Amino acid sequence: MTVTTTYPILENLKVSEINKQERVKALASLEKLSFPTRKTEDWKYTKVSKIIKKNYKQSLASCAINPADYIAKNLEAINVFIIDGVYCLEHSDTNSLDGVFIENVGENNVNYNTLANNENEIFTAINTAYAVNGLSITVQKNVTVERPIHIININTQDNVIANARVLIVLEQSSKLEVVQSYFSKNTKDTFTNSVNEIIVKENANFSLTKLENEGEGSALIAMDQVRQFSDSTLQINTITKRQDFVRNDVNVLVDGQNCSTYLNGVFRPINKEHVDNHTRVDHLKPNCMSSEIYKGVLNGKSTGVFNGKVIVHVDAQKIEAYQKNNNVLISDQATMNAKPELEIFADDVKCSHGTTTGQFDKEAVFYLQARGISKATAKEMLVEAFTDEVYNEIKNSNVVEYIKR
Repeated sequence: MTVTTTYPILENLKVSEINKQERVKALASLEKLSFPTRKTEDWKYTKVSKIIKKNYKQSLASCAINPADYIAKNLEAINVFIIDGVYCLEHSDTNSLDGVFIENVGENNVNYNTLANNENEIFTAINTAYAVNGLSITVQKNVTVERPIHIININTQDNVIANARVLIVLEQSSKLEVVQSYFSKNTKDTFTNSVNEIIVKENANFSLTKLENEGEGSALIAMDQVRQFSDSTLQINTITKRQDFVRNDVNVLVDGQNCSTYLNGVFRPINKEHVDNHTRVDHLKPNCMSSEIYKGVLNGKSTGVFNGKVIVHVDAQKIEAYQKNNNVLISDQATMNAKPELEIFADDVKCSHGTTTGQFDKEAVFYLQARGISKATAKEMLVEAFTDEVYNEIKNSNVVEYIKR
């Protein structure tokens, strides 16, 4: 069945076959929702008109790649492929480890769409309504996964919308590391609309590192919806390398005591690229901590956005929440918009936030040049030193090497 709407972006899309009940709800939401504009507070610095006015096609089944071209051998990972938004069983490792289930989401998965905000987020509703299939990763109770799972997203066709859907569930006292990469195969005018739902249960430990590197002619909207339970640890690292347009939303519900939450990011837009990072951490229970470090390096006529919001709810006492956003403008024509926010409704907390935006220290550049280093190399060395604070938060050195390379 094809649903025709007034929006070109949806005109040729077939509805999802993942879960009929949730699909119907999402389609109902789309009838009520409007796309954000500059008057929408959370989107005031980001225009989506170029995306929604395009008439995309939908890939229903595509595994036409050579997987060896995308597998990072030094990661020693379990590799899972999502091609043009479709989970590709043909090229994916599904039976590599005991206690880990990697499979299609299926019709009756009780955790599917329990976190996604289809009622208020129009791009999430589009994903739920039109995702061809979905990837489900479940780690059983007390299982530590020794190797990372690498989710490799690849766009292979021009003018395609890729509604990639991933559900990750860590049962009690389990541990998992995931790397999620976004690439394109010399494509133009692609739109990846990615939604991750992540459930981290009691005493579980989860790490996600995202590498956004689709290149010229690409647009990416990535939504991470997370719920943490008591004594759990969560880390999400978002690294944006080459994307014409990026909007990252990381929303975490800290729904248990003694939780630790770490959100980190590096973004390096060039030319006219646009990168928008939005984070929201809701502390619902006492005795937890959260830390955010986001660093931007902007060149050319690029634009960047950081909007980090921490909400400490009533009765969530003894919360420690820290937020830092530092940016360097390499070009006089680059623009950065920063808006860190704290909303505190409890009285026994330690919370702080801060942001800085500036240019390179000319004396530091001159110091390196005086020792025979070219100006371009000197600036790159300073960039590396500037961003290493974030990379040092990633515990797996193989992952850091993979990202930098």
